[in-house]
Amino acid sequence: MGFPEYLAARESLAIIGKPVITYILIISLLQGILSFLYIIKRKNVYYDYLIKFIYINTGLYVLGFIFLIRFHIQIYNTVLIEYPAVLRQLIPVDSSRFIIPLWIESEKLYFWAMVAFIFVLVMQRRKDIIAFIGIILSIFSTLIFFLSNPFKEPLPAVHSEITMWYSALGRGDGTIFQVAGTLYGRITYYYNSAYMWTHPPMLFIAYASLIITFAACVYMLIRKDKLYDEIAYRYAKPGYILLTAGMLIGYPWAIEAWKDSAW
Repeated sequence: MGFPEYLAARESLAIIGKPVITYILIISLLQGILSFLYIIKRKNVYYDYLIKFIYINTGLYVLGFIFLIRFHIQIYNTVLIEYPAVLRQLIPVDSSRFIIPLWIESEKLYFWAMVAFIFVLVMQRRKDIIAFIGIILSIFSTLIFFLSNPFKEPLPAVHSEITMWYSALGRGDGTIFQVAGTLYGRITYYYNSAYMWTHPPMLFIAYASLIITFAACVYMLIRKDKLYDEIAYRYAKPGYILLTAGMLIGYPWAIEAWKDSAW
């Protein structure tokens, strides 16, 4: 297992992920149209189709996320960083593998949107709020497709670092020591850090919850109905708890990762 197998896995993700993200875009555009029509005309037929499209989109997001998980496992299995003998005297390990979190680079907005779709499915069935959130998520999915597509160029920064490593191995000169030292820091304090597996997902789950709070607050201001206030608080509680906990966890991570920095 090595660089060719990694490249094959990356290409495979791009191939199988492209139709998934394309269908997400198409369904999201239809979802946005139906949401707008329901808000304007209040016909249940529009809402019935809207809910079906939200279910389909949620399933597509989860399917794509499974593909991303598979790719991350393949990176772990195919890429091994074996440090030069001189460097091993300075660090506590002889080799490292990438345990890459599922919410970095172009994958973070995808994860955020997926969680938001799941929240919409489990929330109380308020048609007007769901229609409003349907428009928000339609715009969100469109932005992901064009600006943060995780299947177009999977993990570009990670890919650059892996390519740089194998390129340094092929040259066989002194650059391998510099590359290995850089990768050790990145792998230890970023990719494989326990904080990266707890801090960012807590924030993104909080953001997804607060999307519903935002929608409920908008309708509370418009309709003056206490029910919307209750919905807003119901989702604000876990949202702010996770947001606070995530920020508290991020503080010691920052100290550990940048402890030698002057600033």
